[in-house]
Amino acid sequence: MPRGRKTDNIDILIEQLDLIADRLVEEGKKIQTEELVVEYDNGGGQTGTRENPFYPAYEKLLASFLKAFTVVQGNKDTSPAEVSALDELRKKIKVVV
Repeated sequence: MPRGRKTDNIDILIEQLDLIADRLVEEGKKIQTEELVVEYDNGGGQTGTRENPFYPAYEKLLASFLKAFTVVQGNKDTSPAEVSALDELRKKIKVVV
């Protein structure tokens, strides 16, 4: 039986979630060493401190992961294999609140 477009899209989304999860794990290892603020020097006497761009980038990546995960998890047509893939992703990414 051919798979439907909606199911194919869910499979694509799960593949993307796996890629994002790998990147989150990789970048998450840096959190303990990244400073919250960093100094900058734009030249011409423009110096100071600013928020470390690492954190907003990481936060956006995590938000993208959580949104996509919620879409896949809430899809009533998710197959057992897709549910299993989501469980593996859930194990990979452990968000501590």
